[in-house]
Amino acid sequence: MSNFSKSEQEIYDLRLEKIQYFLEHDKDAFPTEFPAASKIQEVINKHSDLSEAEHSGVEVQIHGRILNGRSFGKLSFYDLVDNSGRIQLLVDSKTLSDEENLFFSKYDSGDIVGVKGEVMKTKKGELSIKVSTSTILSKSLRTLPEKWHGLKDKETRFRQRYLDFIVNPDAKQTIEARSKVINSIRKFMHSKDFIEVETPILQPKAGGAIAKPFITHHNALDVDMFLRIAPELYLKRMIVGGFEKVFELGRVFRNEGIDQTHSPEFTMMESYEAYTNVDGVIKMVEEMCLSVFSELELNYEISFDEKKADFSFPWTKTSMFSLVSEHFNLNIGFDSDLKTIKEDLSRKNIEFSEDSNTIGLLVYDLFERYVEENIVNPTFVTDYPVEVSPFARNNKNSPNVTERFELFAFGSELANGFSELIDPIEQEARLKSQAQKKEQGDEEAHVEDMDYIEALEHALPPTGGLGFGIDRFVMMLTGNTSIREVVAFPHLKPEN
Repeated sequence: MSNFSKSEQEIYDLRLEKIQYFLEHDKDAFPTEFPAASKIQEVINKHSDLSEAEHSGVEVQIHGRILNGRSFGKLSFYDLVDNSGRIQLLVDSKTLSDEENLFFSKYDSGDIVGVKGEVMKTKKGELSIKVSTSTILSKSLRTLPEKWHGLKDKETRFRQRYLDFIVNPDAKQTIEARSKVINSIRKFMHSKDFIEVETPILQPKAGGAIAKPFITHHNALDVDMFLRIAPELYLKRMIVGGFEKVFELGRVFRNEGIDQTHSPEFTMMESYEAYTNVDGVIKMVEEMCLSVFSELELNYEISFDEKKADFSFPWTKTSMFSLVSEHFNLNIGFDSDLKTIKEDLSRKNIEFSEDSNTIGLLVYDLFERYVEENIVNPTFVTDYPVEVSPFARNNKNSPNVTERFELFAFGSELANGFSELIDPIEQEARLKSQAQKKEQGDEEAHVEDMDYIEALEHALPPTGGLGFGIDRFVMMLTGNTSIREVVAFPHLKPEN
């Protein structure tokens, strides 16, 4: 193995020389294939019952990356890892040809090699491959972090994520778990007869959510365009067009802050189903999550961010007004006097936004500031004020709130769903109100989208809609408290 005390440049130069050696000895340092190899985990599964010091008599061919090596006189041991697992290579210089011994002397930590050898267990009980022949498959010119230190510095881990995946198995397993969750959700949606569609990522108007968009320019059309902040308005156009169950699972972009639970691009599953309402959406979310828990055999007791939650079904459903009233020991409803409530809050030294000029806005402000962070067990929060729900239908029994919910767990929002507003007259009025806020400087206010209004004028059937956050769901299921851990390549500030 290479001497790790040498400078990086010396290591680089030495490894270049080794590539030249392979070329001179008719060994391609970067061959195109290595067929007919077994997966390491398959070898482990078939031969784990060998006794100590037992030879199986079975010869296998495997490939993978060398992570480290240890020499003890005539015996050398290497860890080899592929996508399925890790196994030890045993190299006995007494039983190998001089040529094979020389080849192994040219291998380094980080190299990808193919080996053939007998499956055995060492005297210490370590399942191993006693190597008979080997071949270089890809020569690594740079050294890996030492196995026993790994990559601990988060900045380095995320900037060189490929190294993180190589030396930190947990990082790789998190991304694999993410893939399983996404596949499970897709499978569930298809089982419910939803069809997966693709809507524009570049949009002429950034609509479907209240958020600040990324702006770009389309040279051929000579128009500014926006990375989508949500696929909502296009998916609902699909429902107008006669598709009754549609979903899209993909990236959305919001030009906002970065923290433990927020990223400028994130993955969302958004769905729309005709002829159902918010209650149907809540039922579907529970069934979908239950399906994920069952298929992935997950425990309903989840520990996350030093808290424990019970994800057993059914999940709690409660009104935002009830949660806020209970938290502050005040009875706050739409029949409450706004001035009196504000005075009561001030006496208790409770801060609130001066822009909360309606009971609905005040309750929403208090909920966001003080209540949502304390919701640990998964909870569907209902009765969202109409002022903050421009696309949700009014509740017939209480017109000041909408038929909308947000799903919270461990203090974070996981999902947002509602009975869609299908009245084009009411929708136009709400969007005009949002447009006025944007003109007054609110960068996150919704745009006025008359093309969408025209689509509604062709009749959108009663529809239930959902936006479900994949990243946060995976965070909770894998116990990762930072969204950067569940994204393969998170965004970072420039290094210099």
